[in-house]
Amino acid sequence: MRTVHCLAIAILLGIAWANPQSYLEVKSKEINSAEHGQEVGPKATNCSCGWTNKARIVGGRETLKNEFPLMAGIMDLEKKHLFCGATIVTLNHALTASHCTEPNKGKKLGLVIGAHDVSKPDEKADIIEIKETVEHENYNPKQFHNDIALLILSRSIKFTQEVGPACLPTGRTDLVSEFVKVLGWGRLVHKGKTSTVLMKVNLKIIPIKTCAKKYLRKIATDNSYQVCTFGRKKDSCQGDSGGPLIWLDPDTNRYTLIGVVSYGKVCGGKTPAVNSDVSYFLPWIQEKIASSGLPGQTCAKID
Repeated sequence: MRTVHCLAIAILLGIAWANPQSYLEVKSKEINSAEHGQEVGPKATNCSCGWTNKARIVGGRETLKNEFPLMAGIMDLEKKHLFCGATIVTLNHALTASHCTEPNKGKKLGLVIGAHDVSKPDEKADIIEIKETVEHENYNPKQFHNDIALLILSRSIKFTQEVGPACLPTGRTDLVSEFVKVLGWGRLVHKGKTSTVLMKVNLKIIPIKTCAKKYLRKIATDNSYQVCTFGRKKDSCQGDSGGPLIWLDPDTNRYTLIGVVSYGKVCGGKTPAVNSDVSYFLPWIQEKIASSGLPGQTCAKID
């Protein structure tokens, strides 16, 4: 059965390479993730990460309250406006997109953690002032190249069952045709209102060469630092920028941060969304954490 399954995937991918539009014919699978991130998998992690709390964006569904402890948001503290997503990676650091932070240099920003409905007071939610934002040195705001940034916090996060870090990848993994999740408080439809509650949506990773043919701006296809996702009438959207693209690693049964939401065309349209590939930027992430002057152990699978 496994051989037949693998053969079917291979045939599907072969068609996708031949016909760049073929990903539009693939139906988005709804994944029952009620038990995902609960029980531990066959392999351990070096520290606790990527767990979920038991459940029982365009086309998205509301998450359970504090279902994803790794989720965070960036708020303009003067305007009290949540404008981008982020992901907790250590007690003192979070990851987001450079296009979220670079235009807001000099503003007083905060990291919102433990939140679900941002329109209501929540005793489990907290806002920590962001001490510094570190954008990638080669970030290109016109092309969205190297669209990743590290957030350095003014005080440490207190990890609880409701707040904790994502697992980071241990290296590059071919996840084409795998389903992943995007989380965010972004718009529910193109040019529509943003959501006040955290939403989740399942998307499929598609070949980078297929994705590159859909955009005028250059997308590197050799040693790519981007990963593309697509879902029928589903997508990340405005306001989801900088937020997590997470994959349930079957080895650990924990969610691994594989991407940072970067850009797209029309939310929920026929064009894939583009995300920064976290595995590519691992050396940069570790270097910036180490040079931040604050403790920062990242968590990952023990191979």
